[in-house]
Amino acid sequence: MKQFAPYLFPVIILLVVFWRMRRARVGRPLKPNRLWIGPAILCLFALLAFVHPAPITPVSLAIFVASAAAGVGLGYLSARHRHLTLDPASGAITSKLSPIGMALFLAIFAVRYVVRLIVEGGQPPQPFAHPSSGALLYTDAALLFALGLVAAQAWEIRRRAKALQAKSGLKQADSQAG
Repeated sequence: MKQFAPYLFPVIILLVVFWRMRRARVGRPLKPNRLWIGPAILCLFALLAFVHPAPITPVSLAIFVASAAAGVGLGYLSARHRHLTLDPASGAITSKLSPIGMALFLAIFAVRYVVRLIVEGGQPPQPFAHPSSGALLYTDAALLFALGLVAAQAWEIRRRAKALQAKSGLKQADSQAG
């Protein structure tokens, strides 16, 4: 049983991801004026993480910029693969993840796991092992990736929701929902 312990956490994460994906197939109400909350919370965590940063080198700065840019790109792409629908009677917007969006979501988790295996030298992740010397660099880069992903998703979904409301002439629905 002990040899399977390193694989337990990824399996739990995979189960949570599948559970969330099942919920994402059903339309969920969307409140465009509240989409800023997730990026604001992640931005606060990112600022707290960089209060006492590891020494920033040109290589680490390039990794940070590339991570944030990749997050923005994937966030935008993921948001483009959401189905937004507007109920003309109530003005409520629902958001539903498309099959392509679900596949993209799974691919992000798979890539993260593969990158982690590569960084760890091909060994499965140890749940309570001491991190390597570059752990701060990679965790900070992952945090910037997540911030870029969530911020780009929120921006694009809000932009599309506003356009959907404007197209249907329902501008009052957003002020009631936010």
